[in-house]
Amino acid sequence: MAVSTCVKCGSSSFEMVEPKIKTAAYRLYFIQCASCGGVVGVQEFNNITATLEHLFKQLNLKFPYAAG
Repeated sequence: MAVSTCVKCGSSSFEMVEPKIKTAAYRLYFIQCASCGGVVGVQEFNNITATLEHLFKQLNLKFPYAAG
């Protein structure tokens, strides 16, 4: 299996951080290299799938996207 590496410095260690974005309507996470801080991805702060699954359970409905 291939190992993911930073395109900037070659490190294979990553972290999620919440940036300060002045004009953002929603909170986000940056997935960035733990060594140099190069951003490799963006993730929603709230996990929409987990929120939907929780709502389905509260309504006693089967969540259609459950693993397995």
